[in-house]
Formats: sequence, structure tokens, C-alpha cells
Amino acid sequence: MLLTSLPLITLSVYLVLALQIFEDDKIAYVFDSSSSMSGTMAAQIKTQLNGVLGTTKPIFQDYLTQQKFTSISDSIFANEFTLESIVVFGAGATGSYEKKALLEKVPGQTDGILASLQQYLPQYFAEADANRRVVKVPYVDDRVFIFEKVSDETKTRNTVFMVIVRMSEASEMFRAATSQKMYLISQDGLVLFGPDGMPGKRLQSVVTPSFLKGKSPIAQGAETDKAVDGTELLVSYSRAGFGDLIVVTTVEKEKALGAVQILIRKSLIFFGILISLTVILSLFASSGITQALTQLFTATGKVAEGDFNIRVDVKSNDEVGSLAENFNIMAAEVSRLLEQTAEKARMESELQTAKTVQETLFPETRAKIGPLAIAGYYEPASECGGDWWHYCQIGNKIFLWIGDATGHGAPAALITSAAKSASTIIERLNISPNKALELLNRSIYDVSKGRIMMTFFLASFDLETGELVYCNASHEAPFLIKKTDGALKKKDLIPLNEVNNPRLGQARDSVYQQTSIQVEQGDAVFFYTDGIPDIQNPGKEAWGEREFIKALIAANKDFPGVGDSVDRFAVSFQEHRQGAPLVDDVTFFVVKNEGLN
Repeated sequence: MLLTSLPLITLSVYLVLALQIFEDDKIAYVFDSSSSMSGTMAAQIKTQLNGVLGTTKPIFQDYLTQQKFTSISDSIFANEFTLESIVVFGAGATGSYEKKALLEKVPGQTDGILASLQQYLPQYFAEADANRRVVKVPYVDDRVFIFEKVSDETKTRNTVFMVIVRMSEASEMFRAATSQKMYLISQDGLVLFGPDGMPGKRLQSVVTPSFLKGKSPIAQGAETDKAVDGTELLVSYSRAGFGDLIVVTTVEKEKALGAVQILIRKSLIFFGILISLTVILSLFASSGITQALTQLFTATGKVAEGDFNIRVDVKSNDEVGSLAENFNIMAAEVSRLLEQTAEKARMESELQTAKTVQETLFPETRAKIGPLAIAGYYEPASECGGDWWHYCQIGNKIFLWIGDATGHGAPAALITSAAKSASTIIERLNISPNKALELLNRSIYDVSKGRIMMTFFLASFDLETGELVYCNASHEAPFLIKKTDGALKKKDLIPLNEVNNPRLGQARDSVYQQTSIQVEQGDAVFFYTDGIPDIQNPGKEAWGEREFIKALIAANKDFPGVGDSVDRFAVSFQEHRQGAPLVDDVTFFVVKNEGLN
């Protein structure tokens, strides 16, 4: 009885504790995974919608300036295939909003939409007046309606722009989610995108999370709730940061813990085998067997206290020895799973921290300093990148920085951080580009000891004379885009390759030469890194230098503003890329001498 009951009790305790720990760990993993997914989707929705407003902002400005849509607005609108309509509403004689102007892809379609929404428009306008921005999906499809309120400088005349945009990919992603259900909702719980049958309904018809019961300020969270039908759900949410949109993911707790159920069944079978062996051995056991079981009992007590590194040292070839060996295997496996989970959480946390820190290294992507307009684009190939660009004003000069560290990922990101730190100090010295690169070279060399190097291009633009002094450290030569009377041609692209010096970090005492060129009013300069020609499509075909030059000419053929130039060029390489992963970081920016107005 003693030999039978003692292992039975101790192994039962071990089984319960081990399964409980595994279940808690599995729930934490599911919460982490679903929170990551909801956060990623929220960021993607925000990026897409901000991209729409970024595209339509010139159209808004064009209308507010001219009080009508000009050919500029028509051109931008025609080139954005996701946009269906832009309607302008202004205050009428009665004080209510009235339609003032319209851009649409399908003639007559927008008037039908406005007629069907007639009873809801006053509510939408009231929400736009209160919140400045409202997002609606009134037709339960992939069309998103953005109401953007814009006031003039006196804040006495308000204009509401209604933008209708197709978000087919986003809608499909919310609809096609399988392992967990995803919803894009507004603060009142109305489902905009989600599984079949849910758009147009309220999330409260399925589950009512705590963040919907009041205006919670928390941007992201996770909780366990009961669905309307009594099913336990693991719920995660992330606010998109655009209007009142929230991304919610739900997972049935029973399905999430399916692996636990399998483990329970296998553990029960294994447990039954162990007990059977113990009962048989109890009929023939001697004092040696009792001693071995005592060791096993002590070990299970340690496991119950959370010590999964305990091992049983039983040197017998009988069933008790097998029992101890199986116990050691089980304890080692549980310990391994816990260590893997902790290590994964640590690595993900460190990568996220590194990504967050690196994002602070980059300047605003749109700027205007005196006569110089600046617009840029950056997309890393992994969580952290090795490209870096920057601009700053020192006295009457604007310094333009761009560099590319060897490779990409965390090591390259550390070098870009060192470059940013060094540049912050160098900026205060008010020295020439070549002397600045000599100081930056010493900093990079001291940090990497020659193991990681960095190509770099540094230029200074004189706000009074328009002279551009530059120094190149084996970086891709930027192109000076000369303003001409006709359309841009290849001969109007002038590579700034008069000087070329060693890479940063190659040798500590490298000396750098510089030269200069005049940038007239209307001229622009295109800076880039070597990741752009290397962009591949899903078939592993690189974009190449020839297509790169053709796209650069096409994007600047009519000498547009820097924002349009960047957007057009980005559309060109994204069409070739077709969503394929990047093989290297992509960075470029455009500066243009627009003159003093």
C-alpha cells in the first residue's frame, strides 16, 4: 500500500502542477501572439489610412487655395487607384453642410451614394465637427469613408472632405483570419471589417470587452471574457491611432489550449503506465526499491515548488529505474519549454526596443527650410536597419546626411546609432563636409574596429548662394536633377561623383576630399542607398540600375514638388516588388531649391 499510494499522490501533484504551469504559459503565449497581431494590424490600418490622407492632402490644399479642383488634383486623383471619390462639403446658407465639389472615378456613382446616405450625413458631419476626423464603413464592404474636417486660418469657415477609398486587402485579411478572429471596430463597438456576417453589427453581439464599457485611455491590452453564448474567449485589442478605430482579436480559450488537452491525454496515459509499473513492483519490491521511490518522491516535491531542473539518480535496470528515467525526461522537457518561452520573449522584447530606439534616429519625412524643400522615405529589410539619413541647419547652411552600414539588422543598427550620436556633436562644430566625415570616420572606426564599415555622402547647401559642397565616402552618387523648359531627360541627371573617398570605418586616419556644384532655383538632388536597385519581386528578379533610372526620370519628368517625387518613385519600385521581402534596406530622399517666395 505504501509503495503504491506514495508515488500515486506525488505524481498526481506533479501532473497537476506541470499541466497548470503549461496552461498558464500557453495562455500567456496566446495573449502575446494575439496582442502582437492586433498591434501589427492596427499599425497597418493606421499606415494605410495616413497614406490615403497623405496622398489626398495636396488635393485638399489645392481646393482650399483655388476653391475648386484643378488639373493638379485631377492628376493626383487619377493616379491613386484605391481612391473612388472625393467630395467637398461646405457650410450652406442654412448653416448645414452642402456639396461644393466632387472628384470621382465612375461618373454619377457618388451622387447615388450620397442619396442613400442622406439620413446619416448630418450625424457624420456632427461627429466630424466634434472629432475632426471620422471613419465609416456604411455599406458593409471594403469601401472606407473618411470624413476630414479642415478649418481656414480664421477658424470661421469649415470644410469637410469625404474620401471614399477601397481597402480590399485589409478587409480580406480581417475576413480570412482562421486561427483567431479579427475585427476592426469603432469605439461604440460597430464592426467595420471582420469575419463573414459581422460587418455592420456590433461586437457586443458576440462579446463585450471591458474597454468598450467606457472610454479606456489604454492603447493596447488583453483580457479573458465570456461570449454571449457562454464560450470563454481570449481577447486582445490595439487602438489604431486613427480616429476611434480599434483592432480586436478573439480566440476561443478551448481551441487555444488544444495542445494542453493533448498533453493531458498523453500525460494521463503515461501516468497510468507509471502507476501500473509501481503496483507490480510493489508486490516484489525490496528495501532498495523503497529507497529509489523515496528519491522520486523528493524530486516530485521539488518540481511542485517550481524546480524543474531536479533529476533522479537511480542506477537500476528494473521498472523503477525506467520510472526515474521517464521522470527525468519529463522534467527536462518541461524545463526546456519554459526556457524557450522565456528566451523568445526576451529576444522579441529586445528587438522591439531596438526598433523603437532606431525610429528616433530619423528626422521628419517632410520639411521646408528656407528655399530648400525636403522629403524622404525609409523602409528596413528587417526589424532594424543599417541605413540612415538626416538633415539639419547650421547657420546659413543646411547639411544633408545619408549613409549605409554593412549588411542590415541589429549590428548595422548599432553603427547607425553611433553615426547619429557622432553627427549630433559634429553639427555643433560648424565645419566643412570633408572635415565632418573625417571626424565621423574616427567615431565609426573606434566603435566597429574595422569589422563593420559604412558608406556615406554628406553635403552642405548654402541658403544664400545655392552652392552645394559635398564629400563622398564610397556611397552611391546622388543625382542632380536640372530644371529645364521641357520634360526631364536622362542627360539632365548629373551624378555627383567628382570625388570619392574610402568608406567610414575602413581606416582611422583616412583623409577626405570635397568639391562643390551650384544648385539653381528649380533644381533638385536625389539621394539614395544601394538597396533600391537590389529590390526583388517574388520571382527573385532584381529591379536593376536601368529600371531605377527610368523610374527616377518618370517620377520627376514634370519637375514636381519633393513630396510628389518621393511618392511617385515609391509607387514605381513597389509595383516591381509586389509585396516581396526586401533584401536590403531602402532609403532615399529628395531636396529641391524652390527659391524664396
